[in-house]
Amino acid sequence: MPDDSRPLPEGPRRFVPRARAVQWLLLVIAAILTGWALRAVESVAVTVVLSFFLALAVQPVDRMAAERLPRRAAWLGHLLALSVVVVVVLAFLGSLWVAAGQVIERFDHMDIMELLPDAGLEAATGNEGEDPLGRVYANALRSLASTAVEQVPMLARSVVDMAGTTLGGLILILFMTLMMLIEARQWQMKSAAVLPDGGTGVLRDSLSVVAVRLRRYLLTRAVLGLLTGGLYALWLWPFGLDLLFVWALLAFLLNFVPTIGSLLSGILPVLYAFLQKDPGQAFLIGGGIFVIEQVMGNYVDPRMQGRQISVSPLVILVVLLFWTWFWGAIGAVLAVPMIMTLIIVLTQFRVALPVALLLSSETSYEDLERVASGRQPG
Repeated sequence: MPDDSRPLPEGPRRFVPRARAVQWLLLVIAAILTGWALRAVESVAVTVVLSFFLALAVQPVDRMAAERLPRRAAWLGHLLALSVVVVVVLAFLGSLWVAAGQVIERFDHMDIMELLPDAGLEAATGNEGEDPLGRVYANALRSLASTAVEQVPMLARSVVDMAGTTLGGLILILFMTLMMLIEARQWQMKSAAVLPDGGTGVLRDSLSVVAVRLRRYLLTRAVLGLLTGGLYALWLWPFGLDLLFVWALLAFLLNFVPTIGSLLSGILPVLYAFLQKDPGQAFLIGGGIFVIEQVMGNYVDPRMQGRQISVSPLVILVVLLFWTWFWGAIGAVLAVPMIMTLIIVLTQFRVALPVALLLSSETSYEDLERVASGRQPG
């Protein structure tokens, strides 16, 4: 009889080991439950996440003040860091308020014919003759003008209402940010007592990398937004296009929303140019904005941002769409910081390394680990 006790020859492994399969299954279940929980407690989760990133962003101000002030006056550092957040948020809300006011003043109680350009007025009033392209242009112009007159003032008023609501909810966010700054050292001590040996160092290093990359990302986006907004204003001003401040502000704010933001900031002034100017000028305005976006997106942005984000562009687009659907406008702004944080955290766990590599823009585990440790890939 054959000896069945001999081990069978090893062939190619066609199945994932059971332990690895269970780990992946638990990871998927944890991701689904986390997403469900974040959606169920949206208002609380948005407040906590936004406060966390704000605390990381202004932590250097708090730390520098703590190093220069006596221990009893450490609270001054917390207030100084918090004042930076207040100034930035108030400047942001104030700019939105002014821009929305200009839009309301321009479009409120406006007739469609007042908005149509003189050069296209003849075509838009039905004298387009036998030219089929003229009829198409006239119909598109009338439809665009009608939509602008009806919807733009409503949208501007909703922005004003949102600014007021945000100002009211800002108190809780500021208070939570302040508490995070105050208790940061205590939480470090708690984590040292709770986590196993070496866990505190890993957590501290991960948070440090997240904080550095977050600050560099925000600073880069702000500088690029200012440059783009300034170039928009300089290009549109000779054409006499209205609402220059609005277009420049949109270019700055939407610069924090990757991919989709630059499309919106470029399309909106071009559409308005078709309403206010003749087609030739409108196409010229659109061409200039296209050149600005190409130069900023393909040359200036990569050189300023470098490889600090280390997130796949495809992943950024998918994450942006997901978080916009999940949390709305604030989700679009927080999408990139959250995916950067997730990649750095996943890199600390061996079972999650494949997920982190797929989400990142790196092509090897060595480059991924260097990025997660705060060093640039070679």
